[in-house]
Amino acid sequence: MRRNTAERPADGIRAVVVIDGEQFSASDSGPLVFGRTDAEGIVGLDAADMGISAVAGSVELAWGVWWVVNQSTKRALLIETPAGPGRITLPAGHRHALMHERVDVLVPGAVYTHVVEVSLPAGYSTQLTGAAGRLTTGTLTSAEVSLSERERDALVALCAGYLEPFPYRQEQPRTYAEAAELLGGDWNPDKVRKAIERVKERFATKESVYFEGSRANDELAGHVIAAGMVNGADLARLPGRQTR
Repeated sequence: MRRNTAERPADGIRAVVVIDGEQFSASDSGPLVFGRTDAEGIVGLDAADMGISAVAGSVELAWGVWWVVNQSTKRALLIETPAGPGRITLPAGHRHALMHERVDVLVPGAVYTHVVEVSLPAGYSTQLTGAAGRLTTGTLTSAEVSLSERERDALVALCAGYLEPFPYRQEQPRTYAEAAELLGGDWNPDKVRKAIERVKERFATKESVYFEGSRANDELAGHVIAAGMVNGADLARLPGRQTR
């Protein structure tokens, strides 16, 4: 008997996830996480299949967009959308924004490929606004908004909590002091702040995208992660990060 220790939400925004004929939920209050073996907060696919990562992936809602997140450190996931453009390979540490209401996530094992069926709330695809679409298309590239290595380091440190694998993820930006500690070397909070301000200025100049107000760093983190400018593999840039 399959066991999912996460409570199924009674209300809120929900996606239905079917694994091996059994139905689960992802919601605005928590993701649906899947991996090799049933564990606290993780739905197991096949405990005997060592080709599956202990924590393989998740289906989650962030910034008003549904995502498939590859939580593995080395194994790719595959994504198929019925009547879609074909199969998408999702590398380890990356996330993919879902634009359709029905998606299959394929989890290749040692001898068998497991299927995670995702059904999003009705009307989801038509509810994505132009701004949300901009976040999810991935068209914003480093060629359009170029970053120096120092600026990229500062941005990764600021976004580090978002990039950590489950269950260590903390979806809020690091303070400048915390980011400086992760970066080490000659970094200090003021240098991090100045680097992040330069990044914001670059977006304003090149893309007319502005990050202002008390949640400016939250919005910046959401934007650059959704656009694919930083991902889990970039955590290797942080010498002060605790090894997981």
